[in-house]
Amino acid sequence: MKTLKNIQPRFVAFLTFLALFIGTSMVNAQTSEKTAADQQATVQLEEITGTIIDAVTKEVLAGVRVEALNNNRYTAMTKPDGTFSIKIPAYVASLYVSTPGYESVIIRARQNKSIEIALYDEKFSTFVENGFEVTGKSEAVIDMSKATTLESELQRKLGADIRTIMRSGTIGIGGLMMMQGINTINSSAQPLIVLNGVIQDLQDSYSAIHEGFYNNTLAAIDVNDIEKITVLKNGTSIYGSKGANGVILIDTKRGHSMATRIDAQAYGSYTMAPRLPQMMNAEQYRIYANELMGNITTDKTRFPFLWDHDNYYYNKYHNDTNWSDYVYQNAWAQNYRVNVQGGDEQAMYNFSLGFADGASTIKSNDFNRLNIRFNTDINLSKIMKTRFDISYSRIVRDLRDDGIQQDLTAGPMVSPGFLALIKSPFLHPYRYNNSGVLTGALEGADDFAKFNTSTINNSYANPLSIFEYGAGNNKNNQEYTVFDVTIAPEINIGNGWKASTLFNYTLHRTNEKYFRPMTGTPNFLIVGTGYTQNEVRSFFSKEEAIYNDTRISWDKKAGNHNISAFGGFRFSNFAYDSNFMSSHNTGNDKLPDVSSNYDYATTDGEDNVWRNMSYYANVDYNYHNKYYLQGSLAAETSSRFGRETEGGIKVAGVCWGLFPSLQAGWLVSSEPFFNTNIINYLKLRAGIDWSGNDNISNNAAFSYFSNVQYSDKLMGIKMSNIENQAIQWETTRRLNVGFDIQAINNRLRISGDIFHNTTNNLLTLKQLSYLTGLEYYWCNGGALNNTGATVNVTGRAINTKNWKWEVGVNMGTYKNQITKLPDGTTFNSEKDGELYGYTTDIYNATILSAVGQSAGVFYGYETDGVYATAEDVPTVNGEPLSTQDENTGIKTPFAAGDVKFIDQNGDNTINSKDRVIIGNPNPDIYGSFTSNLMYKNFTLSATLNYSYGNDIYNYQRSLLESGSSFCNQTTAVANRWKTEGDVTDMPRAYYGDPKGNNRFSDRWIEDGSYIRLSDITLSYKVPVSASWLQGITVWCAGTNLVTLTNYLGSDPEFSFSNNVLYQGIDNGLLGHSRSFQLGVKINL
Repeated sequence: MKTLKNIQPRFVAFLTFLALFIGTSMVNAQTSEKTAADQQATVQLEEITGTIIDAVTKEVLAGVRVEALNNNRYTAMTKPDGTFSIKIPAYVASLYVSTPGYESVIIRARQNKSIEIALYDEKFSTFVENGFEVTGKSEAVIDMSKATTLESELQRKLGADIRTIMRSGTIGIGGLMMMQGINTINSSAQPLIVLNGVIQDLQDSYSAIHEGFYNNTLAAIDVNDIEKITVLKNGTSIYGSKGANGVILIDTKRGHSMATRIDAQAYGSYTMAPRLPQMMNAEQYRIYANELMGNITTDKTRFPFLWDHDNYYYNKYHNDTNWSDYVYQNAWAQNYRVNVQGGDEQAMYNFSLGFADGASTIKSNDFNRLNIRFNTDINLSKIMKTRFDISYSRIVRDLRDDGIQQDLTAGPMVSPGFLALIKSPFLHPYRYNNSGVLTGALEGADDFAKFNTSTINNSYANPLSIFEYGAGNNKNNQEYTVFDVTIAPEINIGNGWKASTLFNYTLHRTNEKYFRPMTGTPNFLIVGTGYTQNEVRSFFSKEEAIYNDTRISWDKKAGNHNISAFGGFRFSNFAYDSNFMSSHNTGNDKLPDVSSNYDYATTDGEDNVWRNMSYYANVDYNYHNKYYLQGSLAAETSSRFGRETEGGIKVAGVCWGLFPSLQAGWLVSSEPFFNTNIINYLKLRAGIDWSGNDNISNNAAFSYFSNVQYSDKLMGIKMSNIENQAIQWETTRRLNVGFDIQAINNRLRISGDIFHNTTNNLLTLKQLSYLTGLEYYWCNGGALNNTGATVNVTGRAINTKNWKWEVGVNMGTYKNQITKLPDGTTFNSEKDGELYGYTTDIYNATILSAVGQSAGVFYGYETDGVYATAEDVPTVNGEPLSTQDENTGIKTPFAAGDVKFIDQNGDNTINSKDRVIIGNPNPDIYGSFTSNLMYKNFTLSATLNYSYGNDIYNYQRSLLESGSSFCNQTTAVANRWKTEGDVTDMPRAYYGDPKGNNRFSDRWIEDGSYIRLSDITLSYKVPVSASWLQGITVWCAGTNLVTLTNYLGSDPEFSFSNNVLYQGIDNGLLGHSRSFQLGVKINL
């Protein structure tokens, strides 16, 4: 922090000096105002000639526009013979060449001979635009997307620029996005989203009431409403305390044609059930259950599920059911939309209407979305215009729990997907009558494994009952709506000055209902609470956002100098309130309403207002259109900050964070000395900037109370946070060096960035004295380094009259290291040395945050197989190696059939001192391969995504191969140790796991590397000649067709939380599966 405080004031002073220098240069360059015509008349011009041809046919091209780069004062058109002659002043170093139907190029203006320029068909991707970017930026243009959410489109098109991890196979649930690695530990790593100039609140700190569900606010955007997505990887200081994780700018479609254009699109998709673990059949499970009973003390003498002779219970316990057949399904989805644009000289508009409806591959998890958007651009006068946009989105879902709950003692398991794996295969979902005939009545929860008080919760619900009795308008569903309106007037003052303001109002409403039926689910004993038969929950939230961005801009071109500057004021107000209620034991399944008359009633909620204010300025300057500088500065304050923060400056009683930036660029290929035929375009970039991350709880700086329940039905309040008025934003300093190259007659493009980010003032939890009644409180004090690189290569491999082929590969890599923590414990390890930090327990895993280590590493025990015989257990002085209970200190010797844990410190005891780093969820490299093959009107495109070197904690497998519960197990457990001398890597079955064979260890850590054919699409543009019909495109596609991986779980790609510490933990969410689409697009 001390370093930052020393640097930033100097940086601000430097930016001030830069502005004065640029202004002085402008004054010297132009002592009086002149019109463009006057300037051209007085500047000495030089004639440049050349010829423009088609890159395939070599035929000359007429009507091609040739102009000075970023300066349309000097323009020419090619003649019928393809030649051009343009007169430019000495300070014009590059030309920009463009024409409809072809991709544009930038060339050096002065060469030793007449210039010959070859243009490529517009079917290839765009390499350059008429301008220059000094920051690391990438773009994706959206056309005819089949994605439900923009995250999957970003994964397909931008690859390494954004590491996108799709959360699950649930429709519209989106994905986790990370840009240039990880710059935080406890805050969200998600980039800032700016939609049509409006900063969005993703609400990713608010949880849903259905297990495994994430309310993805970006799902409210129809991807086909998007015109362009721009990714800012650095130079994000202008966004103040929100830009540390990068920025994604989303621009929706606007009217560009005065002629009325109508586009209609429809497609359907068919998704297959996902890959699932291979579970035991009925006979294998019966043997396994019988072994478990050998370790249970019970007074019972009758065990009907083990009887093989004909009796009343025979049919009930003698089935061979694959429960997944009743829970999972092949699913259909449909999507329709129409887009209309047009206008006249006074106004342009774009209207879209979209509807999507689809089923999940787990039953009773449907998705339905309606989108309406109307964007207009209105000319109010010769000098004034305004933008007026309005949109509405509504998403309705049927929901059931997905994945596995973190605390298995907090309530019965009611996730149908997981129940389909763990239910006993010798049971059937439907009842048998007294005559032994299978009926249509659903069977209840099983109870065959209840032997004593310690096994009272050994009962699992019938997943079909959860579908059947959990259905209803007031039961398991969610409705999410977004209303958005924007007005943005702009006035052209003259002499390069413009003033604009943007006003936006956005309303988010969420209404989610949860109902766990009593029919078909077990009575469950919640320790400290009591028995629960059923449960009902209700959640409602509303967020009203008011946003204003007012700025003034100035652009000036004078000889060799070009300057563009803007400055302004930004204000946002987010008012969020929510209400949550729950209760148990309603008495029947027809009363899904919450009532204080029911058992264990709880209420909760939030009423937060978060305000943010920012002043900002940005100056872009270039000399000769070869040398570029960009300086920016933002001063921002937020109600999330404390009043006694150590960083920033204090003005008007509040603290303002300062976020400067300086970026530079050099267009090397415009230099006279750059005379090579191999490299056609070379740009170098470098920059340093500071930006912040304030994505924490709105009340982290303040003391507050929350509800607490005691004595069954009584409610009280307790202190939930102690204020820390010194809390502030995290600050990330980003150093970035990049390049952009085009070579081999513009057939090859290579761009890359190398970055080194340092985050100070990490938001972490610091331990409190036990006297406070709280364990931790929020503070700043940690530091994190993050270093890496991205590279993108695109090549036009084939370019003939009929055949065109473009291929691409991109790769990203990063390494992060925690360099400082404000609080922690010293861990001594023979393998890892001395580690200072703290651990976090998540899903039975221990996540280590330690100085010198990466964020989110797994900290557990190393293993080396299973003891085949009792003699294999090592001894010291006749004492066998033992496991030690951390609470009581009691030691229990290992025996044959137990897991071989590595005694790291050699004390003949396995305990927490033997833990080491056993995995890292961060990948070594990630990215994608792309291919776009075109033959006449056919186009075949494909995308392969990959990730290499990341580890996964397979929490689901740790339950399905525990060998210690009456959950059904995978077929791998059939190879478990059974008798002395068995050689296997699967330990013996033992109820309750008294030796800790299933503790968090490398048994459950797997290589998560994969390569996936994530998309392949074949489209055909039908030739049409009707005046009223502009075009028809039909297409078919497949997604997630092939995945190559050694990972044993359903899917190596998943994410159930935006928190960095949760990455790489597989809690059994619905996996991605193969999907096939067929669609048509009609242009009228």
